[in-house]
Amino acid sequence: MKNKKTIGAAQVAGRNGFSLISSEKFRELYINLLQCTMLDERLRIEPWYEQWPGRKASTTGVAACLHSGDSVMSTPRGLLAHYLRTGSLRPACEPEPTTIAQLATATGDALRHKLEKQGNIAVVFAASGESAQMREIFTTAASQSLPVLYVLEGRAALADVFEDVPVIGVDGADAVAVYRVAHESIRRAREGGGPTIMECIAWPGNAQQDPLAKLEDYLTGKDLFRRHWKQQLREKYSLELDKAAAAVRLN
Repeated sequence: MKNKKTIGAAQVAGRNGFSLISSEKFRELYINLLQCTMLDERLRIEPWYEQWPGRKASTTGVAACLHSGDSVMSTPRGLLAHYLRTGSLRPACEPEPTTIAQLATATGDALRHKLEKQGNIAVVFAASGESAQMREIFTTAASQSLPVLYVLEGRAALADVFEDVPVIGVDGADAVAVYRVAHESIRRAREGGGPTIMECIAWPGNAQQDPLAKLEDYLTGKDLFRRHWKQQLREKYSLELDKAAAAVRLN
């Protein structure tokens, strides 16, 4: 399919090998990824918590591109993104809509944003659903050039599900790669270019790679990471993350 591609290590380095991300943005990515990692450590024992492979790096990379007026559909896979945006977690006992309902709601939010003409976008973190219904939703979004980013786990089984929507596969453990893909896709959506589907993939040979360690190695190479900084951040966010995790257990 001509509108489908994957983003590899050479491509995420930036044009001509130079980074297009500021030091400030790199630090923001790290701080958010550390919070996601710490929160994930607190929630992974909960039976209702969905541990999909891209939950930490994908959340971090996408969230760093969002504006205050953007909407993020409340889904199990969007739990960490909800925390980064609001500082709280939705109750675990809330009934969850189906994947198709999640995608449809996000598409409706995108239509609202388009009509409001404020340059905002919709994002949804979801699994795959029934092919025919997904195709209908994506075709609608493409035909109306709706400002929406669909973040899906893994590769799609059927290429024709996506019709005219660009599909980009990205390493679900690489926050920098996710950020680059999300930034370009969201910029395109804000400018009227329509939807994008980002597939968060377990990269060959990297299936068990820790996203935080991967980002630390990357930032060390740029002289932007220090171990004592990590410890300071852990101490700064530990209590509020404890409170957030405890609050959601009580609901």
